[in-house]
Amino acid sequence: MIWRMARPFWAGIFFMSSRSAGIPFAQSFNMLFFSVNRFAVVGVALISVFRLWAGTVPLGVSPVKGGAAQTLPLEVGFVFPGECNLTLHVPHATNWLEAAALHLSLVWPAGAPVESRALVWLKDRDDYWHQNLVATPLAGGQTNSLVIPFQPGAAGWQTPGHSLVWHHRVRLNPQSVGFRVFSDTAFTGKCVLVSATLETREVAGPPVIAKIRPVTRAAQALSLYEARFDLPDRYANPFDPTQIDTGATITTPDGRTNTVHAFYYQPHYRLEDELGEPVEPDGQPEWRVRFCPRVPGEHAVTLYARDALGTAIVTNALRFTAAPPAENAPRFVRVSQKDRRYFEFDDATLYYPIGHNVRSATDSRMDDKFPWVFRKEEGTTAYRRYFKRMQDAGENMAEVWMSAWSLGLEWTEGVSGYHGANDYHMGNAWELDRVIDLAFQHRIYLNLVLNYHGRISSWCDPEWHLHPYNKATPGGWLTMPLEFFSDGRAIEMQKRFCRYTQARWGWAPVIFGYELCSELNLTGHETHHRTHFVPEVVEWCRVIGAYLKTIDPYGHLVSSHISNDYTFLNPVLCNLPEMDFTPLDAYHHGQPERIIALAASTADAGAAYNKPILITEFGGSPMAAGREHLMIEQHAALWVGACVPLAGVPMFWWWQVVDENNLYVQYTAVKRFMENTDPRDTAAKRVPVTLSVPDNGDQSLLKKFNAVCTASPEKARGYIYPTRFARAAEPPPEAGHLTIAIDGLTPGIFRVEFFETATGTAVRRFDVRTQDSVLSIPVPHFRPDFAFKAYLLTPVAKRAF
Repeated sequence: MIWRMARPFWAGIFFMSSRSAGIPFAQSFNMLFFSVNRFAVVGVALISVFRLWAGTVPLGVSPVKGGAAQTLPLEVGFVFPGECNLTLHVPHATNWLEAAALHLSLVWPAGAPVESRALVWLKDRDDYWHQNLVATPLAGGQTNSLVIPFQPGAAGWQTPGHSLVWHHRVRLNPQSVGFRVFSDTAFTGKCVLVSATLETREVAGPPVIAKIRPVTRAAQALSLYEARFDLPDRYANPFDPTQIDTGATITTPDGRTNTVHAFYYQPHYRLEDELGEPVEPDGQPEWRVRFCPRVPGEHAVTLYARDALGTAIVTNALRFTAAPPAENAPRFVRVSQKDRRYFEFDDATLYYPIGHNVRSATDSRMDDKFPWVFRKEEGTTAYRRYFKRMQDAGENMAEVWMSAWSLGLEWTEGVSGYHGANDYHMGNAWELDRVIDLAFQHRIYLNLVLNYHGRISSWCDPEWHLHPYNKATPGGWLTMPLEFFSDGRAIEMQKRFCRYTQARWGWAPVIFGYELCSELNLTGHETHHRTHFVPEVVEWCRVIGAYLKTIDPYGHLVSSHISNDYTFLNPVLCNLPEMDFTPLDAYHHGQPERIIALAASTADAGAAYNKPILITEFGGSPMAAGREHLMIEQHAALWVGACVPLAGVPMFWWWQVVDENNLYVQYTAVKRFMENTDPRDTAAKRVPVTLSVPDNGDQSLLKKFNAVCTASPEKARGYIYPTRFARAAEPPPEAGHLTIAIDGLTPGIFRVEFFETATGTAVRRFDVRTQDSVLSIPVPHFRPDFAFKAYLLTPVAKRAF
């Protein structure tokens, strides 16, 4: 439970907690009126954590909330019952981090209540309250010398209303630090604060790795192995590898070594009640190492830690034996070596993505675009429902963003939980742990988006004014958004961000890949949609992509994503070796049927790059469309996507529309259609399909229907669709006596199957013989669309004339 000013519910919890700690009830109300002394965070990360000097720091005091610091000694009047509060001020924000003890000298008046007490409080930068109650009552008529321990882990610090413990970073940029005297007995008088100083002590000695133990009880191949350990609690920024670089070298049963970085970890827990689902810190921070053993057998773990004062190495700190993997264990995804237009697992079996985008728990545009649904505000617990329903429907892929409003690590100081560049949001990190756990449980592979256009844009969904690298925000240093891609410090910050991301979540086979930036062409300050052609932007993709590949022993895919459609692709970016595949949008402003040609043309455009191409966003225009439009478009896109050489089916954007209208069934149908189909075939390509009807048939059908098909000489799959789907109250288009003809096949007898698209069920199966290389297939009566497969049963030599 956490004291939060914004959550009145916790006020009652605090009052009860403070009473149980022996603190007067009246004093509890001070929580609503404490003084605030916000210190600037600018430059804290740049000041060395190892300032090797010792001594005392004199403090200033202000008896009025928000008042200026006054010199000591200071006489202060007070009236009991109640409390008297003094805010303490330091010359520099970093002084609190260097403190070992707080020394106060207080003259307490004769005749004051004998049970008069004193405490020191610290309200940290995240709004959590810490207090240290002086053990004995104040002695009247004399000078009281008070010593309050301030070093990390010091005894006596209480945390009423929450469970975060006293540690080094609690003292980083506190909102306020103060001294309080209080009593429940009536008395009016004056006291004199004679002096207030911080005792500082120098940091000495190299790091020591301690309390090493496994978190994972029983290791298993292709699953998480996790260990924890402690380091000296002295790092102002544990996310800065120039302050502390720590990790593990893991030797596998076959003698290979893997080096993985360790990461700073703050335990959290989640509260779920009628007020929401806040995530709150719990206990002491620690260091963790995560690893995914890929082979069974004995592994040895050697830990290391390096800082400015030396290096520590613990050889064979841990040993574990990984059991064989579970039968259905997730595996890491690769670009297929069999056919580079597709994906496969690291054991060379096919991975064909079927899924939709689930960027975050909710989309704020839903209430505007689809206002007829009452929506409860949800956090990341929504992924429990999303991923379960996706798995039940046969889906195996989603996209999730690390955004400012959900699961992000760094953002502007002042936004709840964020503290600027290279100072990561531990609550969001804990939530992303839970999301990845859910993805692992439900076998949903995640395209993890690290950056998105708005945060680096001043014109499209602009968030640049809030970006922590922007010098208009506390601690920022950039002027224009495009400097994000070229400035050396910004690039270093992105490398650190990638390092932490890989260290914490790279173990997971269900991380399909890292998307460096979504809708890269919408970044910057110009509205031409071509930022991704800027050489510095392309180079940024190369540099960050290359860096990720050097620190990732698992070989996750890396990409950058383009908005609009395939006509905006930059060949230079697409051809970078560091970009493993090409993700892009397929938005448009036309009728829903437009998605069919758009998806097919996207597949054609991808052929030039010999890489997978995957539509990861579509659904009307970027600002949506009506529900009927979206439902038609989703259906058509899934089926055309399955029947052209895209790396997977297009990923629909409007995930809440899917959830609220149970459009998951569309994915079940496509999943059934693709079962036992391996599209990896370098000879397969998109081919034209000729539709015909008998001379006495309905010739208008040739204008009402069309088809797409991907075929190699020995197999084909295709989709027959209406050029206009039915709208509300219209009968669905239907066709009979159609014939489709496909050229370029091996002469012989082909088995043909037709599939109903509503369910993905095969409804007709028969054999057809080619006429030379042309396979002419009579199409059974259908409405409104049909999918088909054909594969060679028996080759037959061409007829001799």
